[in-house]
Amino acid sequence: MAATGLVGAAVGAVAGNYYGAQMTRTQEENLKAQLEDMKKKIPVQPESEVRIYTWSEYIHDYLIEVFKMNTGINVVYDTFESPDEMRAKVTTGQSGYDVVMVPDYMVPEMIDLALLAELDTRQLPNIIHLDDKFKNPPYDPGNKYSIPYLWGTTGIGWNIAKVTDSVKSWADVLEPERVGKYEKTVTMLEEMREPIAAALKYLGYSLNDTDDAHLDEAKQVLLRQKPFLAKFAGANEYIPGLAGERFMISQAYSGDVFVAAEENPDITYTIPDEGCTLWVDNMTVPKSALHPVAAHMWINYILDPTVIAIISNFRYYANPNKDSFPFMNKDIAEDPAIYPPEDVYKKLEILKPATQQELEKYQKVWLEVVG
Repeated sequence: MAATGLVGAAVGAVAGNYYGAQMTRTQEENLKAQLEDMKKKIPVQPESEVRIYTWSEYIHDYLIEVFKMNTGINVVYDTFESPDEMRAKVTTGQSGYDVVMVPDYMVPEMIDLALLAELDTRQLPNIIHLDDKFKNPPYDPGNKYSIPYLWGTTGIGWNIAKVTDSVKSWADVLEPERVGKYEKTVTMLEEMREPIAAALKYLGYSLNDTDDAHLDEAKQVLLRQKPFLAKFAGANEYIPGLAGERFMISQAYSGDVFVAAEENPDITYTIPDEGCTLWVDNMTVPKSALHPVAAHMWINYILDPTVIAIISNFRYYANPNKDSFPFMNKDIAEDPAIYPPEDVYKKLEILKPATQQELEKYQKVWLEVVG
């Protein structure tokens, strides 16, 4: 479903200088014709609604309205703040959602639990725009159950005007003698694996390490840090917290920090010297989805190069669409904090799926840290 013309015009009026695209009446009629042609090729006509469950702060809201206008499909758009929150709702098997955003390392778990439907690529013609390196991920070979949405890193957001020492490594966040200067203005992510991953990288281990002794070391690092923390926080707290200078330093997802920097230019983002998490969030369709055709139409819409470029421009995250770059703002497409150079990229790691035994190890450490 090619949405370029309508999206460029509609969002341009609301979101500012995105491409200066103008939609003529002829272009609009062509788009409508393409949509009607696509509907004819789908064995079952799209349902009247699609229910989406995803991270907060993860789309330009007007794109939802554009989808409604293009398709006549109503969108119910609900959000979560951590993968654990999503897991709790989705693993019941009756979440009520048609498209669920799942982190890379959780996709195999969802597949093993028989929660995800196989995708019908006939209904996803825009999949041709995916970069090859995202077409066969280790967590879902062949993209049978998932389509990548955005990708990024988990590093450190901090206030360059208030934090007197430059923040370059995990040591600047985790060591008491350093972080103690900013007591109760520091946050770590509320997602279990990310703080543990940061501690493991600080110690010189892989962030996927499951050695009992190494995990105990990581736990001790986090326990020593904990008295100086304001809290473990999600994006809905640390974005305004950084922007409003309630928080000085936050472990954060890369794009969120750039959003905070829009309001406060003293906020910057650092990929720690030791490296950090490289993550990919994925669109999936639960087996229990009541509107699977509409779900595929939503995913195909997101795969349009212009649509995903608008999302990257607005949320400051890298995307896996090889044809989106002509539509992206230059300062985003060329920012090394968003698209890291090769020497930095080599230090990044994807969180690997955990076995049940490994998951229990992480949970034990986490409960002792936050308890």
